[in-house]
Amino acid sequence: MKKSSILVMLLALAVMLSAIPFASFAADNDPGAVFDFYYEKNATTGAFKNITGCKLGWESDGFLRITSDEDILEKDEGIGDVNFYLVDAEYCELDCDEYPYFAVNLRNPSTATQFEAHFGTDVYPLSASNVFHADIEAGMDGFKTFVSHIPSSNVTWVNLLNAPGGLTEQETGSATAEELAEDDYTWSGILTGFRVDGLYFGGRSGLDQGGNVLDIAWIAFFKTEEAARNFQGPDHTVVPADETEAPVDDDPLPFGTLIFDTDDYDDFWGNLNGVDDVFFNEEEKCYEFALSDSNDPFAAMQFDSYVEYGVIDDIDLDVYKVMQLKVKIDPSAGSSGNIYFTTDDAPGAYAEAKNVAFQYEKTDEWQIVNIDFSRQRTWTDYLSVTRFDMFSSVHTETSVKIAYVTFFKTMSAATAFAEGGSQFPATPEPTATPEATPTPEATATPEATEASGATAAPEATAEPKPGNGCKTFIGSASVVIISLAAVAVFLKKH
Repeated sequence: MKKSSILVMLLALAVMLSAIPFASFAADNDPGAVFDFYYEKNATTGAFKNITGCKLGWESDGFLRITSDEDILEKDEGIGDVNFYLVDAEYCELDCDEYPYFAVNLRNPSTATQFEAHFGTDVYPLSASNVFHADIEAGMDGFKTFVSHIPSSNVTWVNLLNAPGGLTEQETGSATAEELAEDDYTWSGILTGFRVDGLYFGGRSGLDQGGNVLDIAWIAFFKTEEAARNFQGPDHTVVPADETEAPVDDDPLPFGTLIFDTDDYDDFWGNLNGVDDVFFNEEEKCYEFALSDSNDPFAAMQFDSYVEYGVIDDIDLDVYKVMQLKVKIDPSAGSSGNIYFTTDDAPGAYAEAKNVAFQYEKTDEWQIVNIDFSRQRTWTDYLSVTRFDMFSSVHTETSVKIAYVTFFKTMSAATAFAEGGSQFPATPEPTATPEATPTPEATATPEATEASGATAAPEATAEPKPGNGCKTFIGSASVVIISLAAVAVFLKKH
């Protein structure tokens, strides 16, 4: 063949290749989904739910730190099962059949040599059969990426852990599952949930002894092993728009506040489970829930009834993204809880898609808990009912106390209010008789403090709600109005 003919053929081939978009090659190497913990917003409790046996925290170097509870073996009957769910996994629409490779960038200073995870899909809901592992290194002092082929690992580890003939000597932990054949893996369909179990030391469910640390920079899914191993991590050279400095909130005030400092809120609590008793604690001015050896203790907060009564205004969930609770717990009873919810737009039964987890501080003093719903896509329209799941379970007599519930537009506003002392005006003492126009007793004007900046306005006359007296609250013009200037001074000084 003449050289001129070869040159013509090569030129034609070059033209053909140039017509193929480069993106078509890159797409095969791109991850199908990435969970990146570099930014603080992606590694706060709003990004996770059902946190069990551990504390989660964002480190400023750009990673998620998981620390297993010191008393985990005592709390979970010796199975050492640390786990939590990634909220965004419910919405990533990952095609598991197309992306069978898993990669995790982590640092593991412990002695564990396995990373464990569970998953759910629209074909196979999360169960004991939906598990896989990745081989990792022990005693690490730096970050490294580890890769696993989920389908084959799924079959291997189901048969090792849960199938008949597996770890049958350990009766506690994951449920027994049928043995899987090589092609019977459950990583198929669209991903609907992903549970990080983290470090695996042995047994059916991990046998974490407590106090172990695992740092994770990112998690991703790929089409090929080569793409997974060559991935250098998410690009952080361009800061996402939602990670830039947020605008100053022009209305940082709490909204829809209910202060439980009188015994007139009995009908706010409904649909109790695992609660021996709920009553008003006169000494501490709060509601108290008595618990003992309960699985999933919870109490519903019936906001819709109080809106109907005219006690509070509708809570617009597209505006108010953060719920704040003031609570007191026994830290030995547990370290986390959940808020399930229903809305006007999404009524009916509670579901995993309508649930956000939160963590308690390890103290028996009063504490502020902020629950961030900004990542929860079903937190929209108007709030109907929330279900306060105090702990996943308790195995001893204990109690949970709650002093108030309120809402904020942003986490920064909620945090500023909490750091400033979260001071609300006290509810005035009710009159002794239900006269139509009672004469209030003269009281001394309380001195203004630096925290409040001014005294609260007196309670206005309002229509009583059926079977209950009107209460002081923030966010409804029909009862009490807090001086905006007073709250502004309060927030500014703190």
